Amino acid sequence: MPRLSSVAVCCAATLLTCAAHAGTIGVHLASVHLPQRHFNNTNPGLYYRTDAGWTAGAYRNSLRRTSAYAGRTWDWGRFSLTGGAVTGYTEEVQPLLVPSVRVVTAHGMTARVAFIPRVEKRIESHVLHLTVEY
Repeated sequence: MPRLSSVAVCCAATLLTCAAHAGTIGVHLASVHLPQRHFNNTNPGLYYRTDAGWTAGAYRNSLRRTSAYAGRTWDWGRFSLTGGAVTGYTEEVQPLLVPSVRVVTAHGMTARVAFIPRVEKRIESHVLHLTVEY
């Protein structure tokens, strides 16, 4: 089992603390790499977004490492954009800019698909990523 970084532990503690307040709790599920490569497509993780848009989370990334991120999410109807910083890749901390769209809402749950553009030469794929929010 992979070790969690101190940043991931801090994000998890923040998520648990924030969960007691209003906001959105999300679960990272899976990804599809375009074009397909031998990357990890199972990306379990959690995130929390406040009603003001502040967002923090952690997940198992495509390189089979733990990533933690924090930033801000802006919503425009079904569409959102999250900007911030993420760990767990080639650079210790790198910028994060991820657009997403709400695709289905039922019984208080929302499925969201995010588009993660290729940000490193080493990862020669764009990514579609699925989350579920409550």
